[in-house]
Amino acid sequence: MPGVGRFKVMELVEQINAHAYLYLAEIGEPEDNVLRLVIEEARASSEPEEMKIGDVVLAGARPIISDDTCYAYEVLFGSYVAYSVRNESYTPEDKSEEYVGRLFRVYSKSHFLDYVRTATFASDEYPGKLNHYEIVCENHILDVVSVGEPDITIVRRARQRHAPDCGHEDSHVN
Repeated sequence: MPGVGRFKVMELVEQINAHAYLYLAEIGEPEDNVLRLVIEEARASSEPEEMKIGDVVLAGARPIISDDTCYAYEVLFGSYVAYSVRNESYTPEDKSEEYVGRLFRVYSKSHFLDYVRTATFASDEYPGKLNHYEIVCENHILDVVSVGEPDITIVRRARQRHAPDCGHEDSHVN
């Protein structure tokens, strides 16, 4: 997929954190020990629908969607120590963990970082300072421990929406 924009990592992390929701579109290893993620901005649809859950019918539900009015990003970890994909339905919030960010989190203290330090011989001394990144998507929680920060590229710019439910400004990334 050709990239349509490369910016400073922290600018893109801030942009990702400003979105209402994210979806995981792709995950893979294009080379040994290289992790490639494609995440898409998502938003509540402007069209309400009737939704049935068990025997209960919910009127006016607004499904979470990702379409061509939403951004898409490639997140590439050139190497990693460990990664995990969890079903977000089974992922509790833990107040003892410390992080910054909302949808794209950087942890200074986490159970996953503790696990990686226990289950591998990786440490801050070798191969270097371990960083724990977490990407919170609808349906998936992605955790990655790596030494370096990821490369993030915009692979789809948001097409202008006609409705006022955009949730972000496009001008700050031009």
